[in-house]
Amino acid sequence: AKPLMNATRIQVFSSYASIAHAIADHHIASGTRAVVYDNERSTGTPENEVADPVRYCRLTGQLLHKNHLEYIASPGFDLSGPRPANGQWFQQFVRAGLLNCGRYADYLDLQDQLMQGTSIYAADAQAAATLLHHINPRAKLLMGLSASPSGRLATAGQLWQAYQDTSRFVNGYWLNVPHNVSGHSRPVVALQFLQNLVTHTR
Repeated sequence: AKPLMNATRIQVFSSYASIAHAIADHHIASGTRAVVYDNERSTGTPENEVADPVRYCRLTGQLLHKNHLEYIASPGFDLSGPRPANGQWFQQFVRAGLLNCGRYADYLDLQDQLMQGTSIYAADAQAAATLLHHINPRAKLLMGLSASPSGRLATAGQLWQAYQDTSRFVNGYWLNVPHNVSGHSRPVVALQFLQNLVTHTR
């Protein structure tokens, strides 16, 4: 298959140690411009990195920038503790100081896709944009979108609504196509959303 036009090659890692080893061993693929540090409990980030996440965000940013790579910070909400009953996981994430990962990043991916399509999702995007601008005016904010957040089925219409609710606050999106509760991925939902996006933003 031909690569997508105007696409940027990135690589995703769940630990700082893996990034450091990949750079040292020259295992960053040719043409890679950015690296995602996806530090969260659910992705198997080492316990020492989980215990001091902002420190490892800083080390990641320093290492990547030294090697002329952009840094996409993607700290998981689960680093702040279990999801609260009121659904305000982003607020807990902020209180834990985890938005400070954006201080060292070129992009901050806010993994708020569990709340996509709700008023909480839009409020979180607006608040995150304001806070990130104060922390690091150069960093760009990405919001997580998912075809199956935590295994639940989503529709292209729900993704489109989430986009409409937040696009004025953010710089882009991280679109996930994970497996749903039946064990199947649903790329058609993501494709329908992207087709809608192209149609309405030309």
